[in-house]
Amino acid sequence: MSSTSNKTIAFFGATGGCANACLAYALNAGHHATALARTPPKLTSKLLAQGVSQTTLDTNLRIIKGDATDVAAVKSTILLGDGNDNGGSPALVASIVSGLGGTPSLETRKLIIPRFKLDNPHITEETTEALLSALRELYAQYPDLLNKPVLTVISTTGVTKQGQPKDVPLLLRPLYRTFLQLPHDDKRRMEDLVSANQDLFSGTVIVRPTLLAGDGSLTSAKGLQHVRVGTESKPALGYQITKTDVGLWIFEEVIQGDGQKWLGKKVSLTS
Repeated sequence: MSSTSNKTIAFFGATGGCANACLAYALNAGHHATALARTPPKLTSKLLAQGVSQTTLDTNLRIIKGDATDVAAVKSTILLGDGNDNGGSPALVASIVSGLGGTPSLETRKLIIPRFKLDNPHITEETTEALLSALRELYAQYPDLLNKPVLTVISTTGVTKQGQPKDVPLLLRPLYRTFLQLPHDDKRRMEDLVSANQDLFSGTVIVRPTLLAGDGSLTSAKGLQHVRVGTESKPALGYQITKTDVGLWIFEEVIQGDGQKWLGKKVSLTS
């Protein structure tokens, strides 16, 4: 683990899964965080269940109630100062972690082959557009802002473009092409938006885990010694990884460490 001074990280989609685990690790390590949540008590309850103390929540976490497609709510989440949590000169959070995704259900009617559908099949695209709009507005409103945040988004394997090495084992490819087509299309659009707007950030990391397992609880972590890491040009092939270990990798490599070797890369994770 690389030592670093405490920083403030903004979280989107932290009510469950990978981002919730990452947030819990960050808070327990003494970092400050802001989190956007439609139901703040749900987020608080989950973090308490993760072993984060009420004192830590009270002192190190600011929760903004709202939706990640609302540009105003996103701006409140990533902006510090100017009457927000530190009351000083406006600044942006040091890092942003987004684990947003749609809620899946199995669609079978009128289909020969069933597939997963989403409550919002454009959720990661729409929330990424809201984040980009929020940053553009803040840079225009506060031209003296000195820092740009590092952005980490959680995508998936199986969204590589034609000509790139496959990052999914052969046996999983039929599943990815059929059941997971809709969520993967949304992740592709998100990745394209992030890649096309690098100038808004000091760096970006696109994390592509393979099939996710577990509920994100810290007790289910296998540890980084069980995580295999690859890049788009040399992906790590595997079948699954726990949500907790994805959150742990982001915490250790991007938040706790400086993350420099991963900036601008699409990182595949599996166990």
